[in-house]
Amino acid sequence: MNGLYYLAEANLYLGVFYLAYCLFLNRNTHYQLSRTYLIFSCVVAFILPLVQVSALRSVKTAEPVYAIRPLKPAEQVNTFGPVKPVMAPVVNVTEQYHAPTIGAPSATSVIERHFTWQDGLLYAYLAGAAVLLCILFIKLYTLFKMTRSKQVVNEGKYRVIYLNGTDVAFSFFNYLFIGTDTHGANTIIRHEMVHIRQKHSADIILLELLKIFNWFNPFVYLLQNSLRSVHEYIADEQTAAHESDALSYASFLLNNAYGVGGSSITHSFFNYNLLKKRIIMLNQQRSGKLARLKYLVAIPICITLLCASSLVFSKTYAWLDLAPASLKSPGKYAMLNAKFTTRRKLLKITENGVTTITDKLSIDQPNKKVAYTAATITKADSLLLLKDHNIKVEVVQDSTKFVTRDGRPILPVVNADGYHFMDHFLHDNIHFTAAKGEKGGLVEVGFALDNDRRITNAKVVKSCGAKLDALALNGFNAYKGIVNDDPGKHLKIGVYFFTDDYSIFKTDSLGKDPEFGGELIITNYKYPTARTSKGYEYDESGVGFPGDNNNTSFAKVVIYDKNGEGTWYFESKCTPADLKTLKEKYGYTFPSGASSIVQFFNPKDVHSRLGYIFDVASYLDAPYANQFYNYMLDNIEYPQEAKKAYKGGVVVLNFNLDNDGIISDIAVAKGAGNGFDEAAVNAVKLYKYAIKDNAGKHSLAVLFCVAKNEYRPVVSDDVKKDGYVGELAICEAKSPFKNGSVKWNH
Repeated sequence: MNGLYYLAEANLYLGVFYLAYCLFLNRNTHYQLSRTYLIFSCVVAFILPLVQVSALRSVKTAEPVYAIRPLKPAEQVNTFGPVKPVMAPVVNVTEQYHAPTIGAPSATSVIERHFTWQDGLLYAYLAGAAVLLCILFIKLYTLFKMTRSKQVVNEGKYRVIYLNGTDVAFSFFNYLFIGTDTHGANTIIRHEMVHIRQKHSADIILLELLKIFNWFNPFVYLLQNSLRSVHEYIADEQTAAHESDALSYASFLLNNAYGVGGSSITHSFFNYNLLKKRIIMLNQQRSGKLARLKYLVAIPICITLLCASSLVFSKTYAWLDLAPASLKSPGKYAMLNAKFTTRRKLLKITENGVTTITDKLSIDQPNKKVAYTAATITKADSLLLLKDHNIKVEVVQDSTKFVTRDGRPILPVVNADGYHFMDHFLHDNIHFTAAKGEKGGLVEVGFALDNDRRITNAKVVKSCGAKLDALALNGFNAYKGIVNDDPGKHLKIGVYFFTDDYSIFKTDSLGKDPEFGGELIITNYKYPTARTSKGYEYDESGVGFPGDNNNTSFAKVVIYDKNGEGTWYFESKCTPADLKTLKEKYGYTFPSGASSIVQFFNPKDVHSRLGYIFDVASYLDAPYANQFYNYMLDNIEYPQEAKKAYKGGVVVLNFNLDNDGIISDIAVAKGAGNGFDEAAVNAVKLYKYAIKDNAGKHSLAVLFCVAKNEYRPVVSDDVKKDGYVGELAICEAKSPFKNGSVKWNH
């Protein structure tokens, strides 16, 4: 829908320019400047939406990006593991489905598309544009046939076409059409020649094209009429200069007022609708030179609209950023300038055998509290703290500023979904132990796939030293499984060996290689994996991505057995027995709806990709998993104070469903405070649509999650009684995705 959003913004600006013309310039007799202003408005109104000034916006971390899709209903599972970096292929490979077995390739689902109001809006727009385009072609074709007339007289750069038995008079580009019965032909020709010399027809064609793309905007038609009027004023002014006085020319206009006009895309001398205005403007007192300054109103309008375009509209169709945003002061994320190797100073505190690292130490002294930081503490302070408080304080340097709640370094986000089995094997079998001071780096491995889709001829194509090259190459050679891609294909995989130096990730040139197949990150510590409630490692795919509906689903999950082999389960293909196995044996349940939040710490540095992924899954019964789910996500307002404090919680609501499926009697059964109770109740109260569920009492858990802290509250089992319809999870930022449509905010 970006195209329609762009059109809406551009047409709004066009309306502003035209209103300014009506207020300040409409009665001005500097007609050439008026013509310039109107044409300028038509062009600039459609350029401004493509330009922004990001520096006007306050600098902050990137807004979370969600992907929401309704899935088939399922039961709840309270397992939320961290996301392991997964490599992704560049191409989507069509896979054939088999019954879930170990090592089965993934399946491709067929999307059943439903007609939405967005579709209706788009089709209505295209239909209107098509009608006006046809009308324009008909007009042009009619004029073209008239130019084929035998009575054509070449007059230098223009042609006069005489039309027998008519009193018409009009011009179009270098063609002047005039009837043989027209009176005062010389005056009329002089008038039409002004239109031809100044190429007024080019202005009219521009407005006709503008009408085709913006037929819904009344200001386009008003602006076209104003431009036609200005054309006539210009021609009248120059024609009247050849007459004895303006009154004589005005009398000529009156005497010939009822001649036949030409096509609407031509300049017709006999334009009865403009007659009164033309005579008034002929006798209008000429505007002084200072009146020209009024046209400078275009400058503040442009500046104001440019600021509005940057501040008011969230968009992805801007092409040019005149002043990109920059970080002006240090803060919690002061390293967002992509200088990830810059080390900051911290305090290493050892007390009673326990060591912690912090940026500030506060000590209660008699009648005061003293605070120490790495920048202010002195050697004398350290000795005094050790002597009086038995606290050892050292100043240390730290480069792992970006960490998760459990202290792990945050890694660059790499694409998900792809060569899952190979990826899983490599993460489990490449063991990287960094030596002291070792930076890590990138090794790129190239290989081919044989007829059985297994790795052959693996070799290092980008080296990072003998140690890392051997680790990467041995890992690929050890993998004997199938690679989910075409037989005979050549691939190159980037393997990042990471310690704590983010500079190794500034290598996005890999993606420019046509054989580039993806990338993975091997850390010098065991990176936690996502596990089910029964301890099985798993990887999800398609959960949280838009484009699905109630009948088909891309969602699939691979469950890794204790021996490391995997079994694929596809939500759209699972039988009741498969779902039961997933739940009872493995402890996994497909969500009924999911939001995948990608948090980038520095969206301006495309090379770093530093961030994390946080999945927010909802588990709702079938009647609540589609319309109700999307409506609630749209209408629940996360409490502002809780959002600022990164707080979350669970609210359990009781409600009654009448025989018509309408919700009533909403009450808080279990509150969370912090404004969460009111937010949940208010959103449910606004839902006025019928739900196809049994009438009676029901309960719903609303989870307020915090992506920033990777926090999702847990619903206690004591609320899951008869009538419980499941849990709905939202985050502190609203989703830009609606029913599978994508809108990116940066």
